[in-house]
Amino acid sequence: MSRHRSWRPLVAAALLFASSGAWAASVLPTTYSGNFTSCDDLPGVGTWQGLGYSTGNPPAEGQSYNLGLPGQTITFNYTPPGQNQYLGFTSTMPMDYVVVKGGNAYNVFHYQPGVTSDTNLYSPDNASGGPAAVSHATFCFIPRPTGTKTADATWKRYTDWSIDKSASPTQIVMLDGDSHQVDYTVTATALTRQLYRIAGTITVKDPFSFGWNATAVVDTLQFNNSANQFVLQWTAQPGDTDTLSCVKPAPNADKIVLSCTYAFDLSSLSYPFLTSASGGVNAAGITATRGSGCGCGDDGGSGTQSYTFSATAPFSISANPNESYGDTFAIDDSMLPGSVDHSFALGSGPYVWTYPRPNPLTCNADQGTSTNTATGSWSTGANTNATASDSASVQVACRTVGVSKTAQTRYNRDYGWTPDKHVVVSQADAKVSGMQGCLPDPIASGDYAGNYLCNDVDVTLNAGGSYETVYRLAATRTIESETGFTVSGDIQVSWPADVSPVFSPSAPSDTLSFTGGGTQSIAPTCDPQTATSLHCSYSAALSGKLGGSNQATIQRVLQCYDAQNNASACGFKSYSSNQAAVAFGDPAVETDRCVTLTDLFNGTAGLNLGAGFGWTVQPLLCGSFAQFVTGDIDPDPGIVRSLNVAASWLPPANAGPGLSCEFMVPNVLTLNSDNGASKSDEAVLSVHVPELCANSGGCTYTQGYWKTHSKYGPAPYDPTWAKIGEDTLFFSSGQTWILVFRTPPKGGNAYYILAHQYMAARLNVEAGGSAPSQVASAIAQATAWFTGRSSAAPKGSARDTAINLAGILGAYNEGTIGPGHCSTSPATLAAGAD
Repeated sequence: MSRHRSWRPLVAAALLFASSGAWAASVLPTTYSGNFTSCDDLPGVGTWQGLGYSTGNPPAEGQSYNLGLPGQTITFNYTPPGQNQYLGFTSTMPMDYVVVKGGNAYNVFHYQPGVTSDTNLYSPDNASGGPAAVSHATFCFIPRPTGTKTADATWKRYTDWSIDKSASPTQIVMLDGDSHQVDYTVTATALTRQLYRIAGTITVKDPFSFGWNATAVVDTLQFNNSANQFVLQWTAQPGDTDTLSCVKPAPNADKIVLSCTYAFDLSSLSYPFLTSASGGVNAAGITATRGSGCGCGDDGGSGTQSYTFSATAPFSISANPNESYGDTFAIDDSMLPGSVDHSFALGSGPYVWTYPRPNPLTCNADQGTSTNTATGSWSTGANTNATASDSASVQVACRTVGVSKTAQTRYNRDYGWTPDKHVVVSQADAKVSGMQGCLPDPIASGDYAGNYLCNDVDVTLNAGGSYETVYRLAATRTIESETGFTVSGDIQVSWPADVSPVFSPSAPSDTLSFTGGGTQSIAPTCDPQTATSLHCSYSAALSGKLGGSNQATIQRVLQCYDAQNNASACGFKSYSSNQAAVAFGDPAVETDRCVTLTDLFNGTAGLNLGAGFGWTVQPLLCGSFAQFVTGDIDPDPGIVRSLNVAASWLPPANAGPGLSCEFMVPNVLTLNSDNGASKSDEAVLSVHVPELCANSGGCTYTQGYWKTHSKYGPAPYDPTWAKIGEDTLFFSSGQTWILVFRTPPKGGNAYYILAHQYMAARLNVEAGGSAPSQVASAIAQATAWFTGRSSAAPKGSARDTAINLAGILGAYNEGTIGPGHCSTSPATLAAGAD
């Protein structure tokens, strides 16, 4: 903190009041008689240590006298001019004494402190009652230090800029393909500050080398439009905080005892009045002293003398700054080409620049945040610059139109049904002369593989025999006709609630594309458009069951928006739906899709003696069907209704010599449709019982028949077995007849080969089959061969004999020789295979 001495404010105030040059001290003289010629004669002063001179004669008006140094003068004037009694003076050095002599006396004017001017000095009065005419004047002064100063005013203008960038609009929601213009506004704000510098020098001299030392300087600045005072100071006192830079130079020819430089740097931001100031005054208050023992009191005697004086300098502020920075604000926009896109000049405000975006924002290319930065630059000094930037962001949300559709097909179908009834006949029976309507190829697989399907079948039985019938019941469903082919569905166009699409045309188009080529256009029917959707439906008749796809397309009017959100049409965009598959599945309406399948066995009255019955094969048959039926077909286990045909059914009227020995067993399969129509197919068995006719030798069965028709099954029991007995021991084999039948001839064992044919031939004879002589002889030879022989495989001639006899008996059993083959049910054959 600066330490202020008590004399400083007094000095500063005195200097400011004196700065006009108008004040001067008038003092009352002391009158002395006699003559006065030099300052050494000053009464009461003793030896004068200062300087002094006498005019010698009355000074002339405006006469100047040198004070001992070039430029140091005193000038006298009479007031008013034209008389010689009242004298005034101005001097460059303060006068301590001025003596005016007139007549025989003189007046001593003593100035404390010394002054540089006064008026109305006069000599003592004479007899006239007024001041005597001035005869001469003497002026005495202690040489004082002098002070000069300069004051130069300069100012610099600095303008700093800030920038604000905005966009309009900032939030954009539009559909894909649309575009939107954006206006950007760049607003610049100028903050100007003026830096004023009042600078110069303060020079203190001791022109007469009178031993003066400058000890303090107070420099005060005041502008002409403000009472504010700004002060800088210096003192030779150690420890003071100086704000003036002053130096005491070594003795020099210019007699300078102190040199100071100063600068007041003031900102208009702190002192706004500066912007309208045109100038002011700068006054330096200077204190100088002369040391003790110098004999330098006011009277020229010894002691310490202090002298305060001032130096002033006016200054003026130019209208234009000496330097100016930031006068222009050059803007480079990141969106625009070029390094300077716009420039603001200081004073040309308002500083607002609005421009459109060069290319509108589009969806979907510009979806998201689009940020644009404007950067302004300005000079801050001769070689320095500053920048300021601001960004504006626009949020672009892109929406789209979705199109979805469905496709449902519909048609009607009429079915046709064909019943098919066949009798399953063994391969041997199918080759019997007289068979009709047999399919050319045998059954390929299953229990009855290798057997045949026939319409009319001749069956030969012995008088006590039976035939286990096997029927194949079949119904084939075919498509008779399909009509009413249509495709229909919905078309749904949707979009978010924050956009409003315009469609042209207002309804979508719909196109069917068929597999293999060709298209068909459909015109949908649409409901009124809502805020978020458009619903349409369609239906089209097709010429047939055509597959393909169905796609809807809607066309939207593209919108180009200006920055004020006004829209104009600017093209079209199409949106397509999914490819809805057009595929025909099940029909919507089916006629005769399902039928009832019934069967009537042996039900034609008068054709045979057996009991007939019918049953429902399938109560609801909805597809092609095939089933083999044999045995007990009644679902009620307590009721046995066999499909077996017995020889005993032969009507008595058909039995006897010369008669047919034949009866017919019809079987009818019937389809009943849902519209009341029916279709049927019949298969007929013609059963022959030749044994019951005159001169008939019956028929024979193969070994397979007899093996399966014992009481041990699995086929129905043939009572012929009772005449021999299944459990009777077969010769010396140690096995019963049925066990021998069931023992396979492993390794070609001729014992069992012959035994199987032998037992079958014996049972055929017991059943009524006539045996030719060679067969009877073979039976007798075989009986002798088995007697006393074990079941071990024979060898040599014994084996040859067995094989030969087995061949004869096998031909008899199979009907090659003898009365012929008895018809054998495929069910029996299948059971025997097991």
